[in-house]
Amino acid sequence: MKLILSLSLMIFLITPLSAQDEKIKDTKLDKMEEEIWSLEEEYISYFSKADHEAILSLYHSQFLGWPDSELHPAEKTRAAEFLEEKYPEPTQSVFNIKREGIRIVEGVVITHYLLNISWTEDEGVEQTRESRLTHTWIKDDSHWKILGGMSSRQ
Repeated sequence: MKLILSLSLMIFLITPLSAQDEKIKDTKLDKMEEEIWSLEEEYISYFSKADHEAILSLYHSQFLGWPDSELHPAEKTRAAEFLEEKYPEPTQSVFNIKREGIRIVEGVVITHYLLNISWTEDEGVEQTRESRLTHTWIKDDSHWKILGGMSSRQ
């Protein structure tokens, strides 16, 4: 009887702690998700400013990405050249992210989103483009860095 009472008491004490641990874990994940989405928004904002240095600072030293306009994946040095070619100066384009998915596993985060870009041509004609983007973020020291990415036009 004492054994059953002891086991019951132990289960009673462990269960609330386990539920509390889950709540803490969920809160940490929610904060991490928001941190990553904020970094994605920051990253995209640098394109309209043509802030290549800021963009490259978010790339991991071993970065490998595949922009939709490139025939092959690009390492960080090619990504820098790509930025100079495609975004040589600030633009009036408007960039909007539509979050589609995020997955966090330990120190790795994968994001999927739609990027809507709109701009007005010199003739006054409005243009829009939508692309799918995927980024893989990893923790490098205490900072999140983009290890890889891929985009494709809709």
